[in-house]
Amino acid sequence: MLLPSGAGASASGRGSRALSSSENAPGRTAARRRKGPGGRLWSGVLTVALTLPLAACEEDAAGGDDPESITVLRAEAGDTIRERATGPEDYEGHPYVPETEVEISVTLPEFTNAEPFTEALAARADEEVQDFRAGTRDPVSLGIEWELVAASDGVLGVRLLRTEEDMHGLREGYATYWYDGTARHAAYSTELLAGQEELAALNDIVRENLSEDEEVDPDSLFPVLRTYDSIGFNGDGDLVVEFDDGHLSPVEEGHVPSAEFGRKVVVVDHETAAPLLSDLGERAHRASLVDETDLALPPAEGDDGGDVPPPGVFVPHVPDVDCYDGATRCVALTFDDGPVETTPHLLDILAEEEVTASFFLNGGPTLTRPGPLRRAYAEGHEIASHGDLHDHMNQMDAAELPAQVAAVGAMIRRQTGHTVELFRPPFGASNEAVHEAIADQEMVETMWTVDSQDWQDLKRDEIVENVVGRVEPGAVVLMHDPLPETLVAVPEIIERLRELDYVFVTPTQAMGHPDPGYSFPEDWDGDW
Repeated sequence: MLLPSGAGASASGRGSRALSSSENAPGRTAARRRKGPGGRLWSGVLTVALTLPLAACEEDAAGGDDPESITVLRAEAGDTIRERATGPEDYEGHPYVPETEVEISVTLPEFTNAEPFTEALAARADEEVQDFRAGTRDPVSLGIEWELVAASDGVLGVRLLRTEEDMHGLREGYATYWYDGTARHAAYSTELLAGQEELAALNDIVRENLSEDEEVDPDSLFPVLRTYDSIGFNGDGDLVVEFDDGHLSPVEEGHVPSAEFGRKVVVVDHETAAPLLSDLGERAHRASLVDETDLALPPAEGDDGGDVPPPGVFVPHVPDVDCYDGATRCVALTFDDGPVETTPHLLDILAEEEVTASFFLNGGPTLTRPGPLRRAYAEGHEIASHGDLHDHMNQMDAAELPAQVAAVGAMIRRQTGHTVELFRPPFGASNEAVHEAIADQEMVETMWTVDSQDWQDLKRDEIVENVVGRVEPGAVVLMHDPLPETLVAVPEIIERLRELDYVFVTPTQAMGHPDPGYSFPEDWDGDW
């Protein structure tokens, strides 16, 4: 478990608002926390309609002329924007809810003429609450508020500001979401870009811009959805990319990356950014620079974009083969207990060999080293959960299991946007209660068929022989990336398996893409 930070950190980086104490969380300021009769905070779902003059809203809006700030058109409800306020009692249906009450305060806009956008924002906030409560250490409070950042030309843009507190202190986070009124499509920030190639180009620009910033770990920057979840435009029309407190901070052993450096931001001039933009991005650019907001939407045309994933979403890079056709010899290499200091070296090996593997991650390492996680995801490896604490789950009380199952999946989604589908109990220690807890959270319990036994302090040659000598078509191989001898053995394992005509796939492919709740292998009775 990660160590406590000692003192609450304040978000005080460039362009960020300083938080003087936890009394100001959740929310931007204590004054903005709405109170009911007698000064008590309202609870439950509250929908209000305000009719504030637009000029007053604009005077109160953040952003101003700061080139590092996304332009804000208004930050209060009114006219055709209503506001919905929710508290902790509105988020009880999650797979895991901490016994200690976590203060939740969420306010979101409701657009009377853009219901899909309203619904998408509510779903995103619900996911934020779920993942914060499950994926942080000793969560205390979470506040989410909104700002309107675009409203014209059939485009709406909303920036969500997240203030969270846990055992490591306070930090702020930011995300922009967009709505194409013509297609009735709610979009992520990366959809302002024309595609993954353009997102990668933007990532290169950002990396170069921050290359001399000692408060940024360059190995944490990858073109994934949750790294680029807040993109907008400033008052000059330049592209603004902002990063959450601590999202790019260097590694601190036994601690989450520090939030003390605050918000990081890169401004890309419009001439450079324009070739990277999608049609939505070009319209969002114009809709961010209006003198007067226009919430009217045109008649719907076309569809909502279908099932095309937005830039920043990756699927495992696997060959187009059928592992059950009787001819293809499939094998899945899996690595437990990361991400750790040696994981980037393993990723280098896999990249050189052009092999896709799967990583089953633990809680503490995932919180400490999000950079290798993002890299593994961006390079097309399958990301899975190995439980929060590396303990025997079959010896835990049933009430403890939901937290163990939920934690790492929440951490991974907060860092990448990816929803985990595979879960491997530490030590392979399972029973009916463990299996049910995994199934309840719609994951596949994934063990192995070949144990490399690298955890027994074996040397390279012994590890290689344990794998190559026992592998059969459809095998799922267990290894551990924290072990140096394992990394030395991997190139030879790959070479020898290729000589035997094996094709490297993920466990999901080797298992035949099972439905959630499945347990692999079906005859599992191990616990080493």
